[in-house]
Amino acid sequence: MAQSPASIPKYGPVIGALLKGYKATLSPAFVALGVRCRHEPSCSEYCAECVSKHGVWAGSWMGLARFARCRPGGSHGYDPAPTLTSSGARWFTPWRYGVWRVSRSEAARP
Repeated sequence: MAQSPASIPKYGPVIGALLKGYKATLSPAFVALGVRCRHEPSCSEYCAECVSKHGVWAGSWMGLARFARCRPGGSHGYDPAPTLTSSGARWFTPWRYGVWRVSRSEAARP
């Protein structure tokens, strides 16, 4: 069955290959060592969704920010990919695309 153009991810073959390579090699190795993602969906799924929704530049920064939060003392739980980018984000200020910190008393997304 052919995919509709809306369901085909926007990211290129290089980013897709990197994400698939991570999920096939490093992710199972981390799980074997007892290291698991603290979020749902997992960080690699989140990054793939952000890149497909927002493009390689913004999506990669969103994925990097999520990875930085996925640590002991960081955020955890259900954290879906955002549908909109941050209001102050521009291509020349890419760090504003991601949510870098979340206090323990608030959810990961408003």
